[in-house]
Amino acid sequence: MTLNLTWTGNQFLDPREQADQMMSATESIDITNKDDVWGESVAAAVAKHFDVPEEFVRVGAGATQLIDTLLRSAYQGLVVDVTPNFHLTATVSRQQGWNYESVPVREAGELLPALEPYLDRPEAIIVLCSPRNPLGYQFDLQDIATLLGRARGLVVLDEVYADFAPDTALRLVSQYPNLVVMRTFSKAWGLANLRIGFAVSQAFARQDFRFWLMPNSVSGVAQRTALRLLARTEAVHDSIRRARESREVLAAALEKIEGMRVWASDANYLCLESPHAQAIVEELLTAGYRTRLLHDLKGYPEEWPLGVRISVPQETELDAVVECVVRVHEAAGCLTAADQ
Repeated sequence: MTLNLTWTGNQFLDPREQADQMMSATESIDITNKDDVWGESVAAAVAKHFDVPEEFVRVGAGATQLIDTLLRSAYQGLVVDVTPNFHLTATVSRQQGWNYESVPVREAGELLPALEPYLDRPEAIIVLCSPRNPLGYQFDLQDIATLLGRARGLVVLDEVYADFAPDTALRLVSQYPNLVVMRTFSKAWGLANLRIGFAVSQAFARQDFRFWLMPNSVSGVAQRTALRLLARTEAVHDSIRRARESREVLAAALEKIEGMRVWASDANYLCLESPHAQAIVEELLTAGYRTRLLHDLKGYPEEWPLGVRISVPQETELDAVVECVVRVHEAAGCLTAADQ
């Protein structure tokens, strides 16, 4: 049996228990009829749980639909994509023939200098993710606030992994009208198959803001299950705690290996840079763990170092994952800190 560590969903939720939650949430559903056309009940529950104004929340079929719809609705002449990023922004921009600029940002401190040429352009929609995929780190919120204060155009912040992080830009939405935060129930909340997420922005409270979501885009099954989880958060919050703890244990063990960079992560995966990335992926696969080469991700900068993204597995798998990476580096003549 192979454990899929390419998938960046929550490895610490029991799929059977999630299915049971769905069944309990929908036991009285009338599938011959429609549910909440705009997901307003979910928007109200999200607003309460995340402490944001209800009129700032819009519900859609996952962050994918929300980002796609926002870009198509709000495009005014330029999309600036802070890469690496979820490939959707680049895909939609190229399909539409839009003016598109990819701005590679590697270290967190490079963000504001890299975006400097675009801050005075009101037509520019700046899109970035935080925590970053695949690097894993979260941009400092003070840097995000500085960006928002200087950018004349819209800033779309993809926070689909923020449940695993120590902070969130949701606390900035009341202060900055040009911020749109994208969140999902697919990752930490374990509802990827149901396609439901939400966007939060002060701009949504304005009648003149263009955001052309389709009615009935989120099924009643998805809405009712999300509402049930928001009312019963214990299992999700416990899984997030375990994921964070396992992430730190795994990172600490991997950091002892010479010749490899382990990026500090605020998400539920780790990014390893190693000249032996291909061998690491192969060794892990032999041991029953499927992982992803960084350069197999769409849009990953070709000139950046080789590496691997590994979703954090459950506690019982951590030692085996570390041992695979150690074997590859030892075979290549590298030492661990314990060997020195």
